Amino acid sequence: MKKTMYTLLALSLIGNLALAQQIDNSRSIDRIVAAMNKKDAAALLGMMADSATIGNLPKMNNQAAVPDILNKFSTISSFQVIDRHKLANGDEQIQLEVTYQDGKPGKPSFLFNRAGKIINLGIVKGRMKGNPEKALADALESAEQPVTMVVPFKLVNGLVYLESTFNGTKGYFQFDSGAPVVILRKKFVPTEQIRADVSVDFAGIGGQMQQVVWSAGNRIQIGGIALQGLEAPVAEMEDMQLEDGSPIFGLLGIGILKNYQFTLDYGRQELLLEKLDDRGDLLSKAVDKGPLLAQYPLRLKRHIPIVDITFGGKAYPMGIDCGANANVLKKTLETELKSYIDFEEGEVDIKGVNGISQGNRIAFLTHAKVGELDLQDMYTVITDQAIGGGTGPDALPIEGLLGTPFLNQYKMTVNFPKNMISFY
Repeated sequence: MKKTMYTLLALSLIGNLALAQQIDNSRSIDRIVAAMNKKDAAALLGMMADSATIGNLPKMNNQAAVPDILNKFSTISSFQVIDRHKLANGDEQIQLEVTYQDGKPGKPSFLFNRAGKIINLGIVKGRMKGNPEKALADALESAEQPVTMVVPFKLVNGLVYLESTFNGTKGYFQFDSGAPVVILRKKFVPTEQIRADVSVDFAGIGGQMQQVVWSAGNRIQIGGIALQGLEAPVAEMEDMQLEDGSPIFGLLGIGILKNYQFTLDYGRQELLLEKLDDRGDLLSKAVDKGPLLAQYPLRLKRHIPIVDITFGGKAYPMGIDCGANANVLKKTLETELKSYIDFEEGEVDIKGVNGISQGNRIAFLTHAKVGELDLQDMYTVITDQAIGGGTGPDALPIEGLLGTPFLNQYKMTVNFPKNMISFY
């Protein structure tokens, strides 16, 4: 009995000691504000953990950064605590509502660890720059990626729409090899997933996109490919849906297939994906695609595959773009290729992610070849619109684009690591 009483007494003492060691971080607020107002970097650094970060900025040398930030910081005239809560790991977040000496309001925050040290000094917020290619590559690193799969698609007005699931909702993405990454339609991205602190500049094959913002925490499934926590650009796009009412979530660029050889089969409306190693060799037995008719080299500039099309034996480099429902040819070639251009009556507008180009002539390109493989006459738009975006070394070395009228003639397989396009 005596032993039990001593044990209970010991437990009670330990519990009281733990309570006594808990730190009231609210008492540090006055000292933090005083240090900020006095531009006392040494005092503020003394209250910060060695690993502390500042706002949403990347980890930096706080010994150099804190004095510089305080020198530019306006004095706080008044403040009050408006939020205080514990995180699951025991850290504590305290947010203030302040009025600065210049009369402007603010809401700085401070994150404390269990030892009472500041681990995030939330007094500045930098505007970061989104990198769509890196964000997609990062998501693919941890994504589910089967070795072989077939993704059904719908062909609407000559454009490919892949069955998909976005943030839990079933629908479609337009497959667009003219885009390097995933571009989301703003309508389907929740407001809380938009990152106002991240800016993004984005150019498609037709030029610069406008009103693009950044998002985080997206989930996408295309066939067996499942991406979690994807960060991606979000754009205002025309509100579209398929005839059955299925939503179209945005554009699925070629970058999501970086680990695959892909085969577009317009006849069966299927996209076949076969996973590759770093050399471009298949990781599993090749899927039968029928008799191989021809195989030719292609080049990759930025994210655009480029293949040579010949007229009368002369080669013209053309970009392949499954997001174009017509071929596009530069107007500067109109005279040189007049023997191979059969003009039609009327004009059309070209609609791209960056706007509309009006009054373009329409025609059929005739007697074209890829290597020794004959091509059927192809519906083509003749335009003086800039094709490919970029200037100088960043400009695409192409004379036009090959869209659906080219892609639907054969079953085509593209292997980027081997720079090869095969026709079946």
